[in-house]
Amino acid sequence: MKNQLSKKVLLILVLAALLMIPLTLIEEVVKERSAYRDEASYSIAQSWTGEQQFVGPLLVVPYKETVENKVWNEKLERYEIEVETLDRIFLLTPEVLSIDADVTTETRKRGIYSVPIYYSQLGVSGRFDLRKIGEFAKTLEHVVEWLPAYLSVAISDLRGVEEPPSLNWRGQPFEFTSDTQIGDMRSGMHVPLGLLHTDKEMADFDFALKLHGMEKLEFSPLGKSTRVSMKADWPDPSFYGRYLPSERTIDPQGFTATWHVSSFSSNIPMNLASCQTGYCSSLQQDNFGVRLFNSVDVYQQSERSVKYGLLFIGLTFVGFFLFEVMKGLRLHPMQYLLVGLGLSVFYLLLISLSEHMAFVLAYGIATTASTLLIGFYVSSILQSAKQGGIISAALLLLYGMLYGILSSEDNSLLMGSLLIFGVLSLVMVVTRRLDWYAVTDSMAIRISKKGEGVVGHEISSPRE
Repeated sequence: MKNQLSKKVLLILVLAALLMIPLTLIEEVVKERSAYRDEASYSIAQSWTGEQQFVGPLLVVPYKETVENKVWNEKLERYEIEVETLDRIFLLTPEVLSIDADVTTETRKRGIYSVPIYYSQLGVSGRFDLRKIGEFAKTLEHVVEWLPAYLSVAISDLRGVEEPPSLNWRGQPFEFTSDTQIGDMRSGMHVPLGLLHTDKEMADFDFALKLHGMEKLEFSPLGKSTRVSMKADWPDPSFYGRYLPSERTIDPQGFTATWHVSSFSSNIPMNLASCQTGYCSSLQQDNFGVRLFNSVDVYQQSERSVKYGLLFIGLTFVGFFLFEVMKGLRLHPMQYLLVGLGLSVFYLLLISLSEHMAFVLAYGIATTASTLLIGFYVSSILQSAKQGGIISAALLLLYGMLYGILSSEDNSLLMGSLLIFGVLSLVMVVTRRLDWYAVTDSMAIRISKKGEGVVGHEISSPRE
């Protein structure tokens, strides 16, 4: 009979492990709802526009290179000269590139899901050094025929261009047409400029572009010196990419950010050489930008909260077990199981409510409902409103700590570790004078007396 305590502990551990099944199912529900949200984003992108990437402008100078090759003629047994004409392009990046983006945001809904979209007004200006074309020509060993040049801009989703912009090139207007005409970087637009006179030192340009998109707006630092300034009315930006803004301010009304990037710190020269051969993917991957981040990502926060489900169940079971040991009570495993299921349903309430209201409000409602249910049930099985109130207060404290962990993403591991350490320390302090052998003997005596008909009820503590 003295091994009853060990059996009870083992049974509680088995119940806690079994409760991982509903927690796992709830976590799958969270992932499924998150996938539905992603499908809604894709659906909106199909009818609106997707994430936008702005790459450019690039000055494209096509040329024909005449190459003479020595070829051995077997019939004549001598070398002959074969002339081959190759079509090539020379890509020139701006010496100075400046982009000013004024962004206005709103949200589009698909069912219960909402996705941020934006309208942007881009002011693009800069300067090309045309002398570099002549310098490049001097490095070629063969005869070159220069062809009409064009300015090219790549845009990931051309549907976002509200109207064709007009380029101001050295004081003369030119109209853009679709297609970049650069290698595999086809989505975008270009403007023919005619034959260039390379004796001119600099060529200034500027144009305005109305571009709308969804969630993300990013740029590539093509200039020898690139400056991008952005102003938006979205309060929760997420800056990403290879370069972060050197200056930024964020407040509830929106944000401003400025990037300064030089070719010295970027891979643009190497990527440009690859793009001249027709492969521009690396040029498009060297980027930076902003994502209109939803600070209350209910699915991410719900999924993180479920990961603490086993910890909550374990701590609650520890509290119940201490009540059994220190108050001389007996709780049936089914009562442990029902309380554990009540704790698990909290997470299902949380995800379902948070889809229709603010996460903090959903968390408060789910916490209140779960705590009241378990508090009422515990008061009944312990026949003590006071002890039920203690359990309810402890649960409220735990839920409050969990919300603090969820709200502090950077310090969640530290806070979770401190919570576990604190609870373990509390249990060790409370039970430091407890004679576990005496507890085992007492439990065995109670079970023996119950078998003899001395004790008629599992709960003998008086109602308070």
